[in-house]
Amino acid sequence: MRISVGVLALSVMAGFAFGQTATKAGSDSLTKKIQDLQNRIETLEQKNEQSELQQLLNQAETAATKEDTKEDNQKTFKSGQRSLQAINPEISVTGDMFGMAVANKNGFNEEARSGAYFRVLGLHFQSALDPFSFTKIAVEIHPEGIELGEAYMTWSNVLPNLSLTAGKFRQQFGIINRWHAHSLDQFDFPLAMTTLLGEDGLNQTGVSMDWFMAPLWADANTLTLQVTNGQNDHLFSGEAFSFPAILAHLKSYYDLNANTYFELGLSGMTGFNNFRGFDDSGALIKEANRTTRLAGADLTLFWEPLNRAHYHSFLWRSELYYVDKETSAADSTIKAWGGYSYVDYKLNERWNAGLRFDYTQPFAVDNSTEYTYQVVPYVTWWQSHWMRFRLQYNYKNGTALSEADHIIRLQLTWAAGPHKHERY
Repeated sequence: MRISVGVLALSVMAGFAFGQTATKAGSDSLTKKIQDLQNRIETLEQKNEQSELQQLLNQAETAATKEDTKEDNQKTFKSGQRSLQAINPEISVTGDMFGMAVANKNGFNEEARSGAYFRVLGLHFQSALDPFSFTKIAVEIHPEGIELGEAYMTWSNVLPNLSLTAGKFRQQFGIINRWHAHSLDQFDFPLAMTTLLGEDGLNQTGVSMDWFMAPLWADANTLTLQVTNGQNDHLFSGEAFSFPAILAHLKSYYDLNANTYFELGLSGMTGFNNFRGFDDSGALIKEANRTTRLAGADLTLFWEPLNRAHYHSFLWRSELYYVDKETSAADSTIKAWGGYSYVDYKLNERWNAGLRFDYTQPFAVDNSTEYTYQVVPYVTWWQSHWMRFRLQYNYKNGTALSEADHIIRLQLTWAAGPHKHERY
């Protein structure tokens, strides 16, 4: 009995010991498997990273190879070569022709005859010369010949808010005198301007200074001073021009509201009209100084509704001129005044209608009882930004005329190039 108990005890102890050994062996095996799995995962991750890195390297080599091939095929520009297109001036061409009917029994008068006419072909050149200056040139080709309209260069900022122009240019006496004929709101220049300033207006050679002043009494102010030769033979010395002829123009701009602005301008000019030079026989002639003085005023009221500018607008513009010219006759002076006023309304995107009234005294001595007036209704149709038709009627009468004039014109103007129907 004692032996059975001992055997049983030994069996229990041996089983316990064997169980502990088996459990430890299983734990060691599981730990080893986990370690093997971790090692395999690390190995796979390293292989994937190496594969991705290799792909990136291959892509970089491919891109570099293509770039080298592209660079090899590109044209190489050497020092001194320039793009000729970049230095060419911008060129615009304008054409102006019309048909005219003189509505009297003869179909003509002293100044005009019924028929078709080509007024002018304009060549306009514009170019930036460098970062500091630019040039504009206008050449007018008439049926009678070729004429240099304008040729000048402008320095934009000689001083802060001050620009300088030198060359041949239409002068800033009032507003309309500065414009080219093809860009007028009507077919012709106002009667007062052509009568008192000359058929071609003031277009002379010299220098011009434009000063954009501080807004002292208006929203913006501009002072223009011009010193030119007296080439206008209607007012000054003409071919034997004298120097200087001095012009000043002050313009004040006011914003009345978001849709409306108002401009007021004052002009003054003085120069000599006496002859100094040699006659046909070579004899020296030095006449005593004779002076020509001019004064002018202009105003513009313009309404254009926001977001509707392509469809509606209203313009009212007026100018007054006064001339005082001493003549070669003893104690005789030409004193004359005149002006114009017109309204222009944009009916829609393509149609404009307007009415102009002109009044002037003749450019002559003892003219206090003589005058000429003109009524000019017109309508304009824009086929596009490049082509325009205008129908205009001129009724002219007054004490300076023997009979009234009735003239109907149908005008066609067109433009090709970047500047279209530029004013100047």
